Amino acid sequence: MVGSANGRSARAINGKSRGEFHPGAIVAVRVKDFVTYKYAEFFPGPNLNMVIGPNGTGKSSLVCAICLGLGYHHSVLGRANNFGDYVKRGERQATVEIELQGLPKAKRNYHVRLVIDAADSKRAFYLNGKETGIRAIQGLMKDLRIQVDNLCQFLPQEKVAEFAGLGPVEYLERTMQAIAPMETIEQQKELKDLYKKHKELLRHNDDGAEQLSNLEARQHALQADVDKLREREEVQQTIKLYEDAIVLLAYDEARKAHREAKDEKKQTEKDLKRLHQSAAPSLQAVNRKREYKTRIEEAIRSRERALRATESASEALLKDVEGAEDDMRQAASKDEAERTLQVEKRKDLSAHIKKLNNLQAQYAKGSNGFDAADWNRKIREQEHEERETLTRLGELTDEMRIMMPQGKEKKEQKLALQREIEGLESQAGQLLNQLKRLKPDVAAGYMWLKDHQHEFSQEVFGPAMLSCSVKDQRYSDLVQATLRQEDFLCFTAQTKEDHIKLSDQFYKNMELSVTIRTCQTPFHTFRSPLSKAQVEELGFDGFAIDFLDGPDPVLAMLCTESRLHTSLVGLNPMTDESYAKVSQLDAVGQFVAGSQSYKTVRRREYGAAGISTSVIEVPKGRFWSDQPLDLSERQELQRKLAELSAEIKELEGVFNDKKEEKGRLDAQRKEIGDRILEIRHQKNELQKEYNIWRTLPDKIEQLERTRDQKRASIEESKERRQRLAEHKDDAVLQHVKAVLAHAKSLTAIHQASQEIVEAKVRLIEAESDLEYLKSQNVDINRRLEEAQARVQELTANMNALKEKAQEALEKAQGIVTEENQQMFQELRESKTVDDLQMEINAEKAKLDLIQAGNPHALQEYERRGAEIERLRARKEGLDAQLAELEADTAALRAEWEPQVDGLVGRINDAFAHNFEQINCAGEVSLLKDEDFEKWAIDIKVRFRENETMQRLDKQRQSGGERAVSTVFYLMALQAMAKAPFRVVDEINQGMDPRNERMVHERMVDIACNEHTSQYFLITPKLLRNLRYDPRMKVHCICSGEHMPEHDAGSETKLNLAKFVDIQRSLVAAN
Repeated sequence: MVGSANGRSARAINGKSRGEFHPGAIVAVRVKDFVTYKYAEFFPGPNLNMVIGPNGTGKSSLVCAICLGLGYHHSVLGRANNFGDYVKRGERQATVEIELQGLPKAKRNYHVRLVIDAADSKRAFYLNGKETGIRAIQGLMKDLRIQVDNLCQFLPQEKVAEFAGLGPVEYLERTMQAIAPMETIEQQKELKDLYKKHKELLRHNDDGAEQLSNLEARQHALQADVDKLREREEVQQTIKLYEDAIVLLAYDEARKAHREAKDEKKQTEKDLKRLHQSAAPSLQAVNRKREYKTRIEEAIRSRERALRATESASEALLKDVEGAEDDMRQAASKDEAERTLQVEKRKDLSAHIKKLNNLQAQYAKGSNGFDAADWNRKIREQEHEERETLTRLGELTDEMRIMMPQGKEKKEQKLALQREIEGLESQAGQLLNQLKRLKPDVAAGYMWLKDHQHEFSQEVFGPAMLSCSVKDQRYSDLVQATLRQEDFLCFTAQTKEDHIKLSDQFYKNMELSVTIRTCQTPFHTFRSPLSKAQVEELGFDGFAIDFLDGPDPVLAMLCTESRLHTSLVGLNPMTDESYAKVSQLDAVGQFVAGSQSYKTVRRREYGAAGISTSVIEVPKGRFWSDQPLDLSERQELQRKLAELSAEIKELEGVFNDKKEEKGRLDAQRKEIGDRILEIRHQKNELQKEYNIWRTLPDKIEQLERTRDQKRASIEESKERRQRLAEHKDDAVLQHVKAVLAHAKSLTAIHQASQEIVEAKVRLIEAESDLEYLKSQNVDINRRLEEAQARVQELTANMNALKEKAQEALEKAQGIVTEENQQMFQELRESKTVDDLQMEINAEKAKLDLIQAGNPHALQEYERRGAEIERLRARKEGLDAQLAELEADTAALRAEWEPQVDGLVGRINDAFAHNFEQINCAGEVSLLKDEDFEKWAIDIKVRFRENETMQRLDKQRQSGGERAVSTVFYLMALQAMAKAPFRVVDEINQGMDPRNERMVHERMVDIACNEHTSQYFLITPKLLRNLRYDPRMKVHCICSGEHMPEHDAGSETKLNLAKFVDIQRSLVAAN
């Protein structure tokens, strides 16, 4: 359960209001049946959240809830191995709900809920009440820049030691993710990719160069076999030449046969022609009738074409009619618009003329006679008088300002002297003077406290050496022997609020080196462990507290810090018997007898052998002793007091004279100022009227030009209306012409249709006459048909031979070129097919005599040659790509590197400053490399003056030193953090009290800054009297078998504010 100051309102009292959360910050965490919690709610503040509580109460469980609830794996925590292990023992499932601050434009916060099943360790996520997948949760975390898996943002207890064990490269990677803008992170990733690509291309280029060299060497070794193969290739080409010549001779023969068939066909066609001539008289009538029919058909087609053209022309004329109608309508519309505009222009001109007449009448009245020089002279006279007065006032003010601190200082000196004189007459005064010599800072703080005691809620007490005294001087040295020096010199507050207020004044404002303690335990609760009789039986006179007088809170503080109520004192020396008895008393750890002081340390684990006692001589006490009054010192102080009183009186007289003069000059300056204001007001009014009158001619001239322009515009409008009227008349005329032309085209269409009908009737008559004439010439037609059949037969034979020649031609195509044409011509003229066949056989016999060692050498040579050319081209391309990559990398690095240098520089400044506060040294530097994967952050620290700077790692530094270094590094990132919150679990474990106090002070300074992100510090213990800031929020975690049950109707039943009220009531009652 989480305790708060006052139930529901605790959120606003303990830390800032909820309205100041950054987007992605944790607003609330609720867990049910999770690890040690049955049910709990957490309401963190937007700045530093201190989560405290004993070990085992569930502080780290809050860290686990944040990690798992935001969708991260349990491996980030380094604790359990299964999600089901985080379910409370005996329960079936656990629930974690986290409310994250929404983005500025979002209408509501983000509610992420996780449900873990204990049986199968399955997880179910819900976003704003709707079930969703883990990817949606992870996407939301990425948008909000939440990086729970980054040790620079989220450092659980089990990972504290791991942070110091990170490598320099990992430091840079985690740091960039935590503080760098996304653009810079993307640029770093792009640089890494560019280097990888460059490295890969360079490797490919080197491999290609090596492969190219090997191929060229092997190509050279194959040259002999290639030469033989090329000789064989020449013989093979000769054989191919002869074979091609045979193909050409075959083509020549086929072409010759086709030519002979063609000649025979021509002769037969001549015979058919003579037959046609002999039968011509009989066929002439048929031919004439056929020609007549053809002419009629042509006439019909011509008239149909004419009809279509006439119809197209008619359609075009119809469009002209419609266009003329549109022109008429547009002309009428424009004329109406121009008429309306003309009316408006006439109204505007009338109003303009009226305004012009008014200005002309105003200008005719004349000016008011304003003279600026005369008015300025009057003002300068008054201002000169005012400056003289102000100059004297300034002189007086400066003189009085100088005199005031002088007077105040002298009065304070006088008061201090009076106090010193009074103090010399008492033991307290002598002690105060002793304090000033011994600890000036403590004395200065005490003097301030005496003057400002009323500003605190309860009385704050000065050093015990002043506020306390010894009842019996015989015991003074004995009592002082039980105390440390800081016990005599510390201040004592009774409330935390007063402690914080006093700390701010002494440490921040006055920069004093003093000790402040707070004691809220009543003095009466410190009871001595032995009765008076038992004390006397042991040979002692009492406990140290019995011989000391002073305020109860101071005495209670001394009992708390130095155990005075358990420290025995006695004037008589210690006997062996008494020592044996006292050393066995667990309740007594220190005792003083005679001139000896004893301090006993007990180690229970070693039994009786674990008791050791240290003995020292009782030193002479420095405080609480009676001393005689120093008269010479008092006389010197009285002399100084008299001199100082005279100086103060003289200074007051001069100051009052100047004050009186200053009052007169102030009244005079006010009177002059009023006169200047009145003169300026009169001048401004007259000047305003005069300026208006002076500008009237320009305004009149401008209005006259505008009037003329408006008149000209009206005339132009009249002209446009005249042109529109003419255009409208033209449009009417064109419309009439178009209508008449269209009517004429319709008549032409009708006439063309009639002519087509007449031609078709004549075509029918011609076809009938032609059929009759054909029936009268049957025998002549038979002989003609036989002759035509023979022509067709010869044509078919000729075509077959032509196809054969064509096939031969296709085989011969491509054989003859300009280079070999002469050679083939000679072979065709001098050789027959048989001759060429004998030449082929001879060349083949020669081919058998030429054998190469590697028959595939030529193909391999050519293939390898092509591969060599390909590799050369590839190498040139890779070289170009490498050059381009190097240029891109250089340009991107020039933009990215200064940003990273700046970020690391700021981290180094903050990190070094943090270490300087504890008189140690720290340094953060950037390690650079050509490979951007190897860029790193180098963290070096030094905790002792005689050491050199050492790199932070697991081996060189102790656990406490690593913890201090880790927290200082994380604090250095706080002001630059992009993440909405950060978590550190038990980082202060292993630190010595001094370092822990300094670390806490720096953490409060940084984490409570107004613009930093949310911060969680988890710790089981804290030192006393640590600094508190109003922006902090302290969460006290309590758990155990006696905790009250959770009530769903209220936020909590554990009200810490009520506990405080009860304690205060008890204190007040006693």
